[in-house]
Formats: sequence, structure tokens, C-alpha cells
Amino acid sequence: MAFSTGKILRSYLQKKIKKYTIGSIFSLFVLAVTVNLFSCYGTYNYQHVSGEAIHSVLYKEVISAILNKDRANCTYDDVLQSTHTIHTWDARKTYVDFDAKGIEKGTFTPEHCNPLFSVAILVTYRNRQKQLDIFLPYMHNFLRRQNIHYKIYLIEQQDLKPFNKGLLYNLGARAAIADGFPCLILHDVDLLPLDASNLYACTTQPRHLSASIDKFRFVLIYDWLVGGVLAVRSEQYERLNGFSNKFWGWGAEDDDLNNRMEAQDMKVIRFPPSMSRYAMLRHAQSEMNPARFAQLAANRAQPSAARAQDGLRDARASVRRTDQRLFTLLVVTL
Repeated sequence: MAFSTGKILRSYLQKKIKKYTIGSIFSLFVLAVTVNLFSCYGTYNYQHVSGEAIHSVLYKEVISAILNKDRANCTYDDVLQSTHTIHTWDARKTYVDFDAKGIEKGTFTPEHCNPLFSVAILVTYRNRQKQLDIFLPYMHNFLRRQNIHYKIYLIEQQDLKPFNKGLLYNLGARAAIADGFPCLILHDVDLLPLDASNLYACTTQPRHLSASIDKFRFVLIYDWLVGGVLAVRSEQYERLNGFSNKFWGWGAEDDDLNNRMEAQDMKVIRFPPSMSRYAMLRHAQSEMNPARFAQLAANRAQPSAARAQDGLRDARASVRRTDQRLFTLLVVTL
């Protein structure tokens, strides 16, 4: 009986060792594939504007109505040269002690100086209340320190159709341009900037702000990525005719916008990695668009005349505007 029990025990241990050995080999394989993926398809040290050259590429344009002739111009060296960075985990904490001082209808203007930048932050949105509750106080705290004039537009799709991010951006851009904003920043609601030096302003060419995201180990996963947070001058957005309105569901509308920029000879620029880090808030993955790659290929093959009929100028929807304290809400029904 003792012999039988020992034999059973040895057999059990052998199975366990074999199981854990296979599991360990599999884990190492997954790790190797992941490392290889980021090595081949991502880069930490992507091409960027040098810190010394940033001033030369900034697009300084402001809505004149907010200026006060008795004030000096704001300065931005303290922002651009700041080394302060928020830890990625601290960025996810809700700001319960948030003070909305100086904010009206999502707009803030510094009181002690005249800003050199007027910026519209466009946030497309649906069913992300938890992320929004963190995003709004965080962004207002972050942006008010930068001495810029800004306004946050929340463009919310309120219907049962698949999410159409490109069309929502077009509608938000139309409202911001009508309000006179010369610079648009297209912003995902789940991304929080970590570096104080990340000045929210447009540049001479479209600027990809979110080049380094913690979810991707702060790696730029491909060179033509423009999704996440992108700054583009209003006149450039109009020249592009904005996003295509044909992408329903998650994916590829940003790559299509990059194709539009290439067709217009616009070159996307980025700031150094130390100025471009973001934390991504956790959320369930949105439903993917199964036709996204086919639509991307179809759009790429179409002539420029067809793009002129699919975008900002052709964006149609029911839009209701409501002014809130922390944002201007555009309620959209497609």
C-alpha cells in the first residue's frame, strides 16, 4: 500500500512539473514575441523636433477678442523647459478636490497675461463616464498651468448606431472653427498627458502629441500613427476636409486621416519623448469595425475629388449645443 501511494505521489508530481514547465516555456515564448514585436514595429527614439527648435515651429495665433492691451504677453519657456512629470499611476486618481476657478463653458483664459495660443480641445465621446470624470478635472488642472486660452468641446454621440469618431470630430471642428479657434486638438477621452512640458499648441505642420503611451510601454508603435492626441491648425483641417465620415465602429479612421495629410504634403511632427508621455485610462475595448481595412483601402484609392465630398463639408447630423461649466457639450444624433 505504501508502494502504491508513493507511486501515485511521484506520478502526480511529475505531471505538475511537466505542466509548470510547459507553462513557463509558453510564458517565455509570449515574452519573446512581445519584445520582438516592439523591437521591430516600435521605437523609443522616434524622429522629433529638437528642444531648441520647438519655438520655431510653434503656431502662435490667438482670438483677438480675449486680449487685454494693458497686459504683457504670456511666456512659455517655463512650460517648455519643465522637467516635472506625473507618475502614470498618480494620473489615474480622481481629483476630488478640484476647483473650477476661472473656467466658464469649458473655457479658460489666463488673467495675468495675454496668451499667444487659442486652442479648441475636441473630445469625441460615448458611454465613458468613468473616464470623463477623471479626464475633465485632470485636463483643466493641466491646461490652466500653461498660460494658454483653451476651450473643451465634448462631442457626444447619443444614438444606437455604431460609433463614428471621424464624423463626430468633423462636427466638433465645425463648431470650434465657427467660434474662431485657429487650432484644434483632437483628443481621446482616455489619454492623460504626464509631462508638464507638453505645451498644448499647434505647430506649423500637424503635430502628434501622444507619441509615448504607457499601454505601449512608451513606444511609438508605427511612424504613421496620428491617433490619440493630434493638433492641427483649423485652416489645415479645412484643407484636408477633415476625417472621412465612412468609418463606423472602432479603427482606421486615424490612419485614413494620415493618408489625407500625405496627399496634401503635410508632414506630421512630434516633440521629444520626454515631452510626449501619456497614461491611458482602462476601459472595455470598443466594438471593432470589421470593414475598416477595406474602407481604408477604398478611400486611399479614390481620387482627391471624391475626398472633397466625404468629410468636414459633408458632415450631416442633428447637433444640440449645451453650455456646461467644464465643457461645451455637442449632443449628436447620426
